[in-house]
Amino acid sequence: MPELTYVGHSQPKEDAIAKAVGDTVFGDDLHLPGELIGKVIRAGRIPARINKIDVSKALALPGVHCVLTAEDIPGENAGRYPYYPVLSAETVHFTGDAVALVAAETREVAEAAARLVKIDYEPLPGLYEFRNLEGETLCDWKTEKGDIEAGFRKADIVVENVYFAASVDHGFIETEGGVGWVDEHGIVNIRVPTQMIENYQGVAKVLGLPASRVRYDCPMLGGAFGGKEHPLLGAYLGLLAVKTGRPVRIAYSREESMAQCSKKHPFVMRYKTGATKDGRLSAVEVDIIADAGAYPTNSKGLVLGALCVSGGPYEIPNAGGRARAVLTNNPFTESMRGVGANQVCFAYESQMDEVAKQLRMDPLAFRRRNFINKNQTLMQNQPVSSRVMLPELTHKIEESITRKAGSASGVSPGPWRRGVGYAANIAGYGRPRNEGEAYMSIEGDGSVNLRCGACDLGSAQTHTNRQIAAEAVGVPLKRVTVTMSDSHVTPMVGITAGSRQTMISGGATLSSGQELRSRLLRGAAELLEAAPEDLGIREGNIYVRGAEERSVDIARAAAQCKAMDLALHATGKVQLGDHDFEGHEKYGDPGGWMDYVFGLHAAEAEVNTETGEIRLLNYWASHDIGQAIHPQHVEGQFEGGAMMGIGHGLTEEIQTDRGRIVSNEYHSYLIPTAAETPDWESVFTESGEGLGPYGAKGIGEPPCTAAAAAVACAVSQAIGARITRIPITPDHVLEVLGKLGRN
Repeated sequence: MPELTYVGHSQPKEDAIAKAVGDTVFGDDLHLPGELIGKVIRAGRIPARINKIDVSKALALPGVHCVLTAEDIPGENAGRYPYYPVLSAETVHFTGDAVALVAAETREVAEAAARLVKIDYEPLPGLYEFRNLEGETLCDWKTEKGDIEAGFRKADIVVENVYFAASVDHGFIETEGGVGWVDEHGIVNIRVPTQMIENYQGVAKVLGLPASRVRYDCPMLGGAFGGKEHPLLGAYLGLLAVKTGRPVRIAYSREESMAQCSKKHPFVMRYKTGATKDGRLSAVEVDIIADAGAYPTNSKGLVLGALCVSGGPYEIPNAGGRARAVLTNNPFTESMRGVGANQVCFAYESQMDEVAKQLRMDPLAFRRRNFINKNQTLMQNQPVSSRVMLPELTHKIEESITRKAGSASGVSPGPWRRGVGYAANIAGYGRPRNEGEAYMSIEGDGSVNLRCGACDLGSAQTHTNRQIAAEAVGVPLKRVTVTMSDSHVTPMVGITAGSRQTMISGGATLSSGQELRSRLLRGAAELLEAAPEDLGIREGNIYVRGAEERSVDIARAAAQCKAMDLALHATGKVQLGDHDFEGHEKYGDPGGWMDYVFGLHAAEAEVNTETGEIRLLNYWASHDIGQAIHPQHVEGQFEGGAMMGIGHGLTEEIQTDRGRIVSNEYHSYLIPTAAETPDWESVFTESGEGLGPYGAKGIGEPPCTAAAAAVACAVSQAIGARITRIPITPDHVLEVLGKLGRN
C-alpha cells in the first residue's frame, strides 16, 4: 500500500473545540418561534386491555392545543416493526407503551394535561420470568459442528456452569429530544437524534403522506448504542406538528428515556466445555435463553448472532449450541453495543479459566494454544475469512502486564486480594444491510463536497469520511466539506450500527473519491502532456512522477475536465452481497457476520473479601483493527467501549418490579464515572485485511464485548472462586465467598 497522507494519522477534528466548550448543537438545541411542547403519555398499568381513553378534561385545560390517541393517526399505526404501535389502541404490553400525545404552550401545561387524561384499563395476566420458557418462544436456533458426544468422550476435563448476564440500559448522555414542523412548502421536517435517517419513510406511512413530503435531519448525537434506532419520536413530532400547524418540541427526561428505551437482552447461558490433558479443547455445548421483553424486535437475529460467536475465538472441533428468545412483559429489548457478543463472552471466557485451572495450566497459555486461525470454522461452520492476530496481541499485552501488574497479583494488605483476568473475544461487524452510497463533487476552486447519509453518533463518522475523501481525491483535509444525514440531500447508507459505517459510508466515499481522482488525472494529463498513470496527486497538486516541477493544481485540472465533458461529480457505491457458507441456508438468517474482529483484554482488580468492594487498578485493551483511519479515534473506541463493558460487569443492571423499571435514574442505575476508571493501555495491530476502506475493520462494538468478561475473570482469580453472574455487586462477591465458608 502506498504511503497515506491522512488515513492512518490522527488529524484534528473540526468539531473538537465546539464539543469541548459546549457549543455543539444536539437534538434538543434547535428552538423555533412559536413552538409548542409535546408530551407522551405512557402505560400506567401492564399488561392490560384499554377499554376507554377520556381526553376531555385535558383538552379543556387552557394552553392545550391537542390530545391525540391511536384513533387520530391518519396512516399506519406502526413504528419500525408492524406489531409495535406508535400509540397503543387495544392493549399495553410494557410500561413504555405510548397511549396518547399532548401538545401545549408550556411544559407545565403539557404535564398537567397528561395527568388529566383518564385511561380505563382491564388488567391482564403478565409474564416476567423468562428462564423457564413460560412465555412465547420466538425462535429456537441450533448449531452443530463435528461429533459432540465423541468430543466429550475424548475430553479428560469437563466443566459445566450456568451464567447470567443482566439487562442494562444504553446509558447515552443525551436523552431523546427533537423538534418537528411543517415548512412553507408543506414538507414535514423532523429534526431528531437518530441512528438511521431512513426512518423518514416509516414516519411518512404514519402520517399518510408520500415519503417525499417528510424530511429527516439528524444533528450530532450524544451517544446512541442501539437505543435511537426507532422512528417513534419522529412519528410523535410529525403527528403533533401536522395537527397543530405549529413547531412542536419533545424532550424526554431521564426517567422517560429509561422507561421507553430498549434494553440489552438478559441472558441465561448453560455451558459445557471439554478439553484434553494436553490443553486442547475437544468439545463445547451451549444453551442460551434470552428475554426479548414485550416485543420481538430483532431478538431472533440477535440470539442467532450470539450463538454463532458463543464458542469464542477458539478452534473447537466438536461444538453444538441452542439459542431461544422468550416474550415477556418486561421492557422490550433490542440491539445494544455488542449485540449479544458481550453476554456470551463473559460465559465462554469464564469457562476457559475454569478449564485451565483444572488442567493446571496458565490461563493465557491455554487460550493461546486454542486460538482459531484463518479458514478454520466457527460454531455454525462459517470459516474465518481474515487473518487472526491474537498471538501478536497476546504477546504485547503479556509484556505490559509483566511490567505493570505481574509481581503484585494476589498480594495486598489486609482483606484485599488482587487478580489479573483475561478475555479474548470475537465480534462481528457490518450487519445489517451491506450496501450504501455517497455523493462527491469537485467545485471550480478545487474544493470537495461530500454528501453521506450516515448519522454521527459522536464517534467521528463525519471526520472519518472527511479523511477518506481527502485521501482518495488527493486534496488537503481543510478543502473537504461534509454534509451528513439529511434525507432530502444525502444518499442512503443505512443504520449507524453494527460497527458498519466505516465499511459502508467510508467505502462509498472511497469509491466516489477514486472515480473523481481518475477523472482529474485524465484532465491534468491533457494539460501536462503525460499519461494519467504517470501522474500523482498530493495536497491538491497534480504532478508528473519523476518530474514534479511539471504540475497543475486541481482547480485547473477540474476546468479541463469540464472542457472535456468529464463530470465533476460521482456517486460511489458499496454492495458487498451475501456471505453464504456451507449450511448457511438452514438458518434463514445470515447466521454470522461477513467478517470478525479479534481482541484480547486484561484487567487487574482488587477485591475486599470483607465488604465485597471491587477496585479496578489496571486495564489493557487490544484488537486487530485492519487499518486505523484515525488512530486517536481508535483509542477512544477502545476506552469508551471497554468502560461501557466494565459498567455491565460491575455496576449496571435494569431492576424491575413486575415489569416496572425501578432503577430509572442515575442515582439508582450506576454508570461508572471517571473516578472508577483504571489506569489504561490500548494496543492495536493492523493486518490490513478488513472489508472497509484501506483494509479497515469496524471497531465501534468489539471493545465493549470483552470487558465484563475480563473483569469477572480478574475478580474470580482474586477471590479464588468463580463469578457466574454480571454485574458483580459486593453482595454477590460476599455470597460467593459465603458459599465457600470464607466469610
